[in-house]
Amino acid sequence: MSKDLQPSSQKSEEVDLGQLFTVIGNVFNRFIGFIVSIFKGVYKIILLLLLHIYKRIFWYIGSLILGLIIGGFIDFNSEKVYGANMYVETNFKSARQVYENIKQFNQLAEEDKDSLELAKILNISVSDAAKIKGFYIEPDLDENVMAKMYSDFYKHLDSISKVEMNYELYKQSLTPYNFVIHRIGVASVDKYLYQKIEASFTKELSGNEYLKQLLSVNRDNLGKKDKTLKEQISKTDSLVNEYLKIRINQSNKEAMADSSTNLYMGAPDNNNNNLVVNEASILEKKLDLEQERRQINVSKVEQQSVVNVLAGFPKSGYDISVWHQKKKFTLPIMFFVATFLFFLLFGLKKYLDSESKNLSI
Repeated sequence: MSKDLQPSSQKSEEVDLGQLFTVIGNVFNRFIGFIVSIFKGVYKIILLLLLHIYKRIFWYIGSLILGLIIGGFIDFNSEKVYGANMYVETNFKSARQVYENIKQFNQLAEEDKDSLELAKILNISVSDAAKIKGFYIEPDLDENVMAKMYSDFYKHLDSISKVEMNYELYKQSLTPYNFVIHRIGVASVDKYLYQKIEASFTKELSGNEYLKQLLSVNRDNLGKKDKTLKEQISKTDSLVNEYLKIRINQSNKEAMADSSTNLYMGAPDNNNNNLVVNEASILEKKLDLEQERRQINVSKVEQQSVVNVLAGFPKSGYDISVWHQKKKFTLPIMFFVATFLFFLLFGLKKYLDSESKNLSI
């Protein structure tokens, strides 16, 4: 009897599989049909737009030409804005103060248009101050610098923090104050204004009594350290000369173990070959001290002010306007869109009028 049941079960399985494939095929066909309908709809819309523009081509060409003429006239008679950048290096964690001062300058120039106060701060005439349109600042981002910062930061993390922290998270956590080099931009309608304001502008960037005191103390410390190193070098030279005299005196004596002059450097031992001083180690110490003095000289230059100017303003500014700020480009687009909206609303009105007549009937 079990043999009689096998063919029927096999047929049932075949029927189920056939129905499953039929359902899958129907779903796939509907999906393809949906995609095709979307493309047909998009094609129909594009075709309708092209037909609409083609029927009214002279209106649209006229709107573009009118916008170009009016925009060009406005651009020709408007003031041209120039820009220039300077790059500064902030010392003693003064980036916050610099950013706050730049915000103040920009408020005076762009928002308040307070030429009197701006002229007083920058030590320029009121007419020149009125030509300044804005101040801007941003960190000078360098991927290599950020990678080095991350490497130094990662070394000081504990084992748990090292698992959770990665380079992308570290970059997201950075603020402009974490960087040392910054780019400062100034916008003005006078392209030759920048070198007039550079000296006073740089001086006002770090106007803070605490930073000034910190700068003064740092200068004193560098000077004292340099003086100490100079004295150590002088003493080292004297010591080397004394050792050379001893060596000369020893060379003139008879090579007798009882009468030889021996100098001990460090703990004494039983090795007679190490009793005589070798001045080479002292000369190496002198070279190290001189290297420290050279580094101090570099530090004196790098830390001679709270803010160092790495690259000052150029002699003249350059055009910083972009295409979407020029009326000869934006007005034709606006006139074209306005013309399209006019015909769209006009067509909607005609459609509503016809529908209202049908409803009234």
